[in-house]
Amino acid sequence: MFTTIPPVILYICVALATIVLVVHIYRTINRLLTLPALAITPRASRWLSHLVGTNDYNEDNFFSADGAPDEWVEKRKRGFSELRRALTGVSDTYHQTIKDLQGSLSDLRFFDANRVPFPFARYMREQMNVGVVANQTEGPRIIDLDGNALLDVSGSYGVNVAGYERYKQWLKAGAERVEQLGPVLGPMHELVLDNTRRLKRISGQDEVSYHVSGTEAVMAAVRLARFNTRREKIVTFSGSYHGWWDGVQPGLGSERSIGDCLVLKEMNVTSLRAIRARAREVAGVMVNPVQSFNPNSPPPNDAVLLSSDVRKADGATDQYGQWLSALRQVCTECQIPLIFDEVYSGFRLAPGGAQAFYGVQADMVVYGKTLAAGLPIGVVCGRSGLMRRFDPDRPMRISYVVGTFSGYPHAMGAMHEFLKWVESAEADHLYETVARRTRLWAEQVNEDLARAGLPLKVVSLSTIFTFEFTQPSRYNWMLQYYLRASGINLSWVGTGRCLISLDFTEKDFVELRAKIKSAAVNMLQDGWWLDPTEHPNQSKHIQQRLVKDMIKSIVALPEPIRTFYAEVMRRKHDDHIASHSDRTNQFFHLISSSVFIVCYVLIFFDLSLAMWLGLGALFLRQAGHALIEPPCHDKEQLLLGFDTRSKTVIVLGFILIPVVHAVMLPSFSRQALEEMAALTAEHWLIFTVIVITGRVIRLIFQYGIRNALVWFVKLITDPFTDIKAYLPSALPSRN
Repeated sequence: MFTTIPPVILYICVALATIVLVVHIYRTINRLLTLPALAITPRASRWLSHLVGTNDYNEDNFFSADGAPDEWVEKRKRGFSELRRALTGVSDTYHQTIKDLQGSLSDLRFFDANRVPFPFARYMREQMNVGVVANQTEGPRIIDLDGNALLDVSGSYGVNVAGYERYKQWLKAGAERVEQLGPVLGPMHELVLDNTRRLKRISGQDEVSYHVSGTEAVMAAVRLARFNTRREKIVTFSGSYHGWWDGVQPGLGSERSIGDCLVLKEMNVTSLRAIRARAREVAGVMVNPVQSFNPNSPPPNDAVLLSSDVRKADGATDQYGQWLSALRQVCTECQIPLIFDEVYSGFRLAPGGAQAFYGVQADMVVYGKTLAAGLPIGVVCGRSGLMRRFDPDRPMRISYVVGTFSGYPHAMGAMHEFLKWVESAEADHLYETVARRTRLWAEQVNEDLARAGLPLKVVSLSTIFTFEFTQPSRYNWMLQYYLRASGINLSWVGTGRCLISLDFTEKDFVELRAKIKSAAVNMLQDGWWLDPTEHPNQSKHIQQRLVKDMIKSIVALPEPIRTFYAEVMRRKHDDHIASHSDRTNQFFHLISSSVFIVCYVLIFFDLSLAMWLGLGALFLRQAGHALIEPPCHDKEQLLLGFDTRSKTVIVLGFILIPVVHAVMLPSFSRQALEEMAALTAEHWLIFTVIVITGRVIRLIFQYGIRNALVWFVKLITDPFTDIKAYLPSALPSRN
């Protein structure tokens, strides 16, 4: 017998349930407030990656993807041929080296494909040879194996800030400083202390952590932020790149959904509101201090207009500086760590990095690349409260952040040389001089491009610049190949981001300016940019073609369905060869298939008429096999379907059903005959279902489910494919 629940327990249960409900409602409201700030592109990219299939252009449509007229297509083909000769005209040794690299180096294959929109990528890989194999540098030039000098604006993935000649000197001097210790791991060289002091001074942070790469340093920063804040979410912004790690790539190259990362819109006031709303969950806000890692998006000004509270943020010197200042203010108010990922931007904008350039102090800063003069390195600098790897109050609670090559002697030696230079007066002067030259150079380049009527301009931020296309085109990406042919070395993102190293002289700027203009003029003359006056609706046509291509890619069948479809069509082909070679038999099949298609629709409206018509078509179909077709029974035995003998037995079964009904008919009145016809049609339908189901079950036991489904799909779709296959039998013979 149950006892009555005490009131106090009931009250406690109700109170707990109420608390849980309130918390759930609160979290739901916060999630709803986040929706306007969520970046759509990463989620859409991940979703589309499972749907979009290959849609490679061949030579026929590669040159006319924008609907260009024939004369433009011919002009493009001639220009493409000349461009290919310019890019592939290398020595046999060079050509074979690049070919071997492209065939075996997965990184190179990936980067080559990333330069070009995917419908054009396969054809470009087949036709162009753009790899660079080099063993020497001279100033800002890379010398390939054939002795050709390429003016380098790739920045070596961001490593080359100061110029290759300086790095060579620093690498040599740094190695000499630590040569007596050798590659010792664990014990630290004394230079580590000096480097740490310099990094603390430059970054304005309390502690330093060394790692072997920028991606590893980002992983360490995220792990430490989560550990020390006891929160889960990391906020990043759309278009940012923080290494190849899934934890900060929820939509860029990661197929799985990352639940502990929020990707928000950059330079958007709704993102600030979302951070405030989710403050209790956010362990850190990570930002690339140099905005825009995407092509055709200039660093300082490619975002929406900011609201007044963002524009009025203290310390802001430009639009992006305002955004970073607003982020700093929100993070301070909500006690959320602000993390600058300066693996790319660190020491490029200014000797003190983006913090000094924008006047915004972060709580953690991640450095890499150039810091060790080109040797593998990653560094995290942060406030002491965020850098703890253990909980002083919970000895079993630790954050296991380690690195085998932390403090690697040769990296520390090269870093020492770089840090000495970056804190010198010489570096300050050089940064200011080259940034000023870059700004003036960009203005001159834009004047040249405008006078030549080219739909192109450059936008710069300090020594970083990008190309911005002022006219829509399916072929803007071709510019990177013309730039390469003119003697300019670009990074794997093509024209999306270019870097001026601090060893550029006035002569180098003049040469780069001339090469850019020459490349753009050649591209225009080869017809890749349509004349907007002759093609005023070009933008609309491009959008329509892109939508069409996307739909075509999305509806492409997945591989399992494609192979299943191929198997069905192969069985149809084998069946046609085995027992459908006579022209009269083909004509009978054309008629019966046409009737079957009508019956597929009619069966839902008039079952009796549909079955009688269908049986008449079936008799005609089988008469062609039994009376007209040459002997083919042996071939039919090799197929999964019914052979002529079994079909004859089935036809006799269909005949037997109305005979039985006629024998049992009490009278031959009109009403009785109509009832018999309707009942016969129902029994024919039941008999058809039994015969087909029985055959499917038998095939499952004999050949498996897949083969049984192949036969079933073939059977019900035969009328449709027969129309196309046997339509010629109704036309006059050419013999």
